[in-house]
Order: sequence, then C-alpha cells, then structure tokens
Amino acid sequence: MAQHYREPSAFARALASGLRAYGVREGVNWKHFTKLAKLARAAHLKNGLTSVQFDADTRFIFPLGDHYWHGVFLGRGYEPVVEWLFRRIKDVPYALIDCGANMGYWSLRVSGREFGAHKAIAIEAAQSNFELLENNARANGERFTAIRRAISDKSGETLKLYGKMHFGRSLNPEWHKGASAHAEEVETITIDEIAETFLPANTQPVVLKLDVEGVEVAAMRGGQKTIEAGALLVYEDHEKELNHPASTYLLEAGDMEIWHLTRNFKLTKIENLEQVGRAKEEAHDFFAYKRGAPWAKVFSEGMH
Repeated sequence: MAQHYREPSAFARALASGLRAYGVREGVNWKHFTKLAKLARAAHLKNGLTSVQFDADTRFIFPLGDHYWHGVFLGRGYEPVVEWLFRRIKDVPYALIDCGANMGYWSLRVSGREFGAHKAIAIEAAQSNFELLENNARANGERFTAIRRAISDKSGETLKLYGKMHFGRSLNPEWHKGASAHAEEVETITIDEIAETFLPANTQPVVLKLDVEGVEVAAMRGGQKTIEAGALLVYEDHEKELNHPASTYLLEAGDMEIWHLTRNFKLTKIENLEQVGRAKEEAHDFFAYKRGAPWAKVFSEGMH
C-alpha cells in the first residue's frame, strides 16, 4: 500500500524553478537570492515545500526558501566533510544511528543506493522537524526508521528543547542567546537503548552521527556500550566551546583514536587539545573510534 506524504504543490514547484534558475547563474548576488527565497516562502504562506531528486531512489523534501538548505537546493552539496566519510565507507557494512537528524538528509542519503543502502535510524527531538523527517521517510519507501526523542545520557526523562530555528536546537537553554524563550518538551533516549531496541540482532558495526548541539558528552555517556563495541563516531566540537568538551571526553578515555578532516580534505590524527583548537579553525567535525576497531583502516589509508 502506497504511503501518503506531503508533496510540493504546483505553485511551489513553479516558484522553486524560478528561484533555482536565478541561483545557479554565474556571479549570482546572494543577497538578492536570499530575498527572493524569502519572498517565495511568503508567497506560499511559509508552508510550501520543495524537493531535490538525488538519484532514482532518493528524494529530499524540505521547506521552500529555507536558507539552511540553499546549498542542497542549488546542487552545491551539504556538509562536505561528512559526505567524504560516507562515500569512503559506502561499501563497508554498517548501520547508521543518526542523532539530531533534522529533516533526515543523512539518513536518507546513507540508506539510498548511491551511498550503499545501509540501515538507518533517525532520531530528532523537535516536533516540526520530526514531521518533515517522517515525510521524507514516507516519500522514500519507509526505508529508514524515524524516532522523536532527544539524545541524552538517560532514557525516559522529559526535558525542554530550546531554540527558535529548525537547526541548532539544544537541551541546553544557554546554547543560543534568547533561545530559552522558545521551548518544547521532549522525551529522552540513550544511544545504547536505540541500538538495543532497533538493532537487536545487528552484527554490523555502527556509525553514530552526533549533531546534538552542546550535549555531545551526555550522548556519548549514553552510548558507552555501543562505542565500546566498536562504533565510529562522527561528532561536532563547536567553535563556541573553547574548552573542547567532546574531544576532551574522548581523549581522557585513553583508548580512542580521533581524526579530523579539513575543508581541503587533509586528514590529521588528533593527539591533544592544542590540535583540537587548531583543527576547529578549519572545520568542527571530527571522527573517533575505539583503538583497535576496524575503522582504523579507513583513516590510515586516507593519509596516503
């Protein structure tokens, strides 16, 4: 039975076509493009959708005129450091636990044939994002699992999620200035519970993508068994966190290998916090795994 999902309307498709034609022109004025995008959203009462077809089996649906997705909308890519990894491990068997999945971009791509058709579990805390996440799951044959929870070090707690924009929302009320005025309640879950519940008989290694805005350490604590079992972490160590809490936690564990990839795709092994500080000037995405895990080959080969 076909799954029902929200589609871009004919009017939204027409607006998107004109907007995309302008955006891909050489020497485009980005201020003008952003204004046009806002007008497109306003013309559709802010509820319009657009979509990008990546290949025959992968279609990503998202809000029309949303500046966060301008690069995707115009075919210019998204999170190139993360894409480098997922293309590199395309043919390695693994299951993805996508923490802070937003509207499902990476769960959608990784579960598609272009990136290896891997099993994916997408976890998103914000209700409005989750609705679009579910919509993308339905539009792509329900090939990944969508869960509305907030990642933390304990399951079953009801906490507040702060933030006005659809991106950057956090369980930390101080994460964004003024964000505490915009909050919704959400139940928490740990990574280990996700793995036990949704990957109970999994014999493949796990990739943990953490996009949890300031609660990375709590997320790792709640995924200790999964990490100990050999998971590969893709995590952010944010520029605003000068004490580098996520990387500090992993370095202090004493048995984790950490890698960083610059925007120019230069791979560096991280041994200390001084390196972390310098690396974050280039890009804030890092990779980590328990020493001795099979992921070592992925990164050691990348050095050559």
